[in-house]
Amino acid sequence: MNIHILEPLNKFVKLQDGEWESGWWSIDENKAKELVGGEIYFHKKLQEPSFFGGKIGGYRIEEDGQHQGNIVFIFQYHAECRNVRTDKNGWSKKMKIITPE
Repeated sequence: MNIHILEPLNKFVKLQDGEWESGWWSIDENKAKELVGGEIYFHKKLQEPSFFGGKIGGYRIEEDGQHQGNIVFIFQYHAECRNVRTDKNGWSKKMKIITPE
C-alpha cells in the first residue's frame, strides 16, 4: 500500500542514514502498520506532482503535546518518489491511500 499526503509546510525531520520523519497524521494505527514497506509521496497541492517521498520503514505514535496519538511516519528518501502524480479521486483528510490491485 502507498500513501499520498498533502504537506505544504515541509515539516520533516532528518534522522540518520537518509531517514526522515513526517508527522503528525490522523490515521488509524492498523492502517499505518499496513503502510510499512510501501511508498509515501508528499504533495504541496492536490493536482501537483509529489516533491518528496520514499519507502516507509516504520512509524511511531506521538506520545504527548498537541499531536498526541497522531502517527509519525519514518521513511527512507527515494528519488523515484518525486514527480509522481495521482488523480484527484480518493483523497480524504489531506491524504490518499492506494492499495495495489
